[in-house]
Amino acid sequence: MLDVKKIQNVDLDYLTHIIESGKYDEEIFKTADEIRRKYVGEEVHLRAIIEFSNICTQHCLYCGLRADNKNLQRYRMSPEEIIERARLIAKFGIKTIVLQSGEDPYYTTEIVSYLITEIKKLDVAITLSIGEREFEEYRIWKELGADRYLMRHETASPELYAKLHPGDSFENRKAHLYELKRLGYET
Repeated sequence: MLDVKKIQNVDLDYLTHIIESGKYDEEIFKTADEIRRKYVGEEVHLRAIIEFSNICTQHCLYCGLRADNKNLQRYRMSPEEIIERARLIAKFGIKTIVLQSGEDPYYTTEIVSYLITEIKKLDVAITLSIGEREFEEYRIWKELGADRYLMRHETASPELYAKLHPGDSFENRKAHLYELKRLGYET
């Protein structure tokens, strides 16, 4: 009998063996469900995503929005269009809105601030997913009411990160994530 709650600090090969063997599926699923109940409960939280731009200045190799993808028809929503979509979402009773885009420089500090200010009037939580920005922008947006910030972090390997994110560094991404946490964002 395997006590999955006591599995800690084991290597990837051991975990792979346990999962692939199939012998412990019931215990693993049962334990995962207990952990989910403890931290999340039985509620379902609906979130709506407004993907307001697919323009991006970055060249991340795994991403379809990357700047050098010439096969993608690009679009950008106006702030008014974004706010109108947010109103419709709030009218349906959805309490979290994710504002998501590529790293599009059109959306300045002021424009994102305006979006947050207007959308917070709808009594919803706001999650930003707009890539790396200046630390001061994170602070301003948090003070205006942004609740969460999604920032992709695909690997814990600095070498692989460098390959996937040309021109960026693993340490830089970690610094952004730590700053978001320090400011009180859910990440």
